[in-house]
Amino acid sequence: MHKLYNFGLALVAVLLAVVFMDFAHASSQAVVISQIQLGDKNSAKNEFIELHNNSVSEVDITNWCLYYQSSSLKSEKLTCFVAGNEQTHIFLPGNSSVLAVSNELLASAAPLIGDVSFSATLSGTAGYVLVVNDIGDEVDRVGWGVATSELDLTLAAPAGAVMSRKLVKDTDLLQDTDINLDDFEVTSPRTAYDYGLIYEIDDACKNIVGLQIFIPDGYAIDSNENCAPSPVDICQNIDGLQELIPVGHGLDENGDCKIDVCVNLDGLQLIIPDGMAIDEVGNCAEFDFCPNLLGIQPLLPPGYYLSNEGDCKIDLLSLQISEILPNITGVDSGKEFIEIYNPNDVDIDLANYMFSTGIDGSEDYFEFPIGSVIKANQYLAFYNLDIKFTLKNTTDRVRLYSIDKLIIDEMPLYENPKADETWAKIDGLWQYTNRPSPSDENLAYFKDATTEADVVEVESCGPNQYRNPETNRCKNIASTASTLAPCKDGQYRSEETNRCRNIVSDVVEYIPCPEGQERNAETNRCRSIASASVLGASVLAQCPEGQERNAETNRCRTVVDKIPEAAYAAEKVSQSGNNDVFWWSLGAIGAAAIFYGVWEWRIEIIKRLKQFGIFLHLVK
Repeated sequence: MHKLYNFGLALVAVLLAVVFMDFAHASSQAVVISQIQLGDKNSAKNEFIELHNNSVSEVDITNWCLYYQSSSLKSEKLTCFVAGNEQTHIFLPGNSSVLAVSNELLASAAPLIGDVSFSATLSGTAGYVLVVNDIGDEVDRVGWGVATSELDLTLAAPAGAVMSRKLVKDTDLLQDTDINLDDFEVTSPRTAYDYGLIYEIDDACKNIVGLQIFIPDGYAIDSNENCAPSPVDICQNIDGLQELIPVGHGLDENGDCKIDVCVNLDGLQLIIPDGMAIDEVGNCAEFDFCPNLLGIQPLLPPGYYLSNEGDCKIDLLSLQISEILPNITGVDSGKEFIEIYNPNDVDIDLANYMFSTGIDGSEDYFEFPIGSVIKANQYLAFYNLDIKFTLKNTTDRVRLYSIDKLIIDEMPLYENPKADETWAKIDGLWQYTNRPSPSDENLAYFKDATTEADVVEVESCGPNQYRNPETNRCKNIASTASTLAPCKDGQYRSEETNRCRNIVSDVVEYIPCPEGQERNAETNRCRSIASASVLGASVLAQCPEGQERNAETNRCRTVVDKIPEAAYAAEKVSQSGNNDVFWWSLGAIGAAAIFYGVWEWRIEIIKRLKQFGIFLHLVK
């Protein structure tokens, strides 16, 4: 088990090493770096780099570049193989080389001419040369020296020598194992180097993917160097180039283009089929069901009905124009409205409705806003803020149409409406009203009683009457000069009711009071007559024996004997009897409560007592 665990750890380590490994070598390619000179005996800046096509096929090296990378892995571009324009491609033939030399070597006493040049940069001790293609992929890499962290690098060539790629044994191919130490050796430079072997080719068709050396067969090139298939004349029997079959034509069995007399039928119709007719747009049908509609309708179109006149009409529910406001005080724009009433029990979408304004055949047609719906048995007003219509202030009319311009409703002409008055349909009659009610039930004209026209129409009130402005009824006028008639003898006028009332002193119907009594003038009730008193003060009768007169009420009351005063002070008596009853009652209630609690908790108490007994036993 322990061995299996170690094997698992080793496997994980290998996988991590593979994932995070820095691949220093490029995958094998046809083009490789064949020689590098880091400097000669004349100058350390006399450098060159040779590339070789290790295959028999040509390779497109357009926009390929050479880079130098120092031992610290800092990269610097040396030179690139750049064409003159986007249409041109640079090719390296098979088994051929291309040479890049430093500017210093090119200007030396014994110059070496190459295909491209670069500024001397290569280190004589350690570094890399890289070849990168036009899409940024690394094609080949050569590293030398011992100062870098990478293993298996070739030895740096001393001055006057070159790092040269080895030949595969018994072949003309250069060795490429991606191990620089194995692939390269230090040798003397050759006496001669080829250059000028690369060549350029222009792309004949820049709009076609890939290099087109020649214009493809069946293609033609335009002034923008784009290639397209050469046009084909489909209708050779018609003058001029016909790349497509002309509209209204078809091909017959001979490949000629002929006029199709029935464009709505499949196939080519050279003549109108028997029993069919053709309309103005070239449609053929056996029978035109709706002559009032454009085109031939062999069947009744969906959503239409056939009228008594034989016309096909859209089957729409009826709507009514109910009110318009053509004349506004000030600016009319945005304030004029047209109201439509839906007398049906279902909601109606106005997508298939439209309306017009104008007279004498000069109507302007307008569609309702998208999504306009009138609820069942409701009114809906549309302002010219949302629909750009205009109602004349002099005379005009509005008509309601179906989308195919069949009249659904129209209103009579209005003439010179007053400002802010609407032309409305009220109780089935069109009339003016000064109470606009957009999107609501129409209201009749409100007549102001103060206007001269309205006063004339109302019947005059009587000479001592006036018309109540609230009820519009006649009411008696209260005269300020009138006086109240005097009350009769023995009467007086009440200040509260303004009515006459009998005077009490004159009423003879009252029964005379008994002897010794008199009638109270205020209450009209009989009362005892007080004895004569001095200066008008009444003399009270003496109270009976054993009574005395109360000074506050002036009434007689029984005399209560006074309690004789004791010779000693009174002592506080304790009500011990009552206290004993209270405490006995309280004790009885407490005992009853305790008994009830013991009875209810008897089982728990017995358990606790048993437990307590066991505890005592354990303690002993």
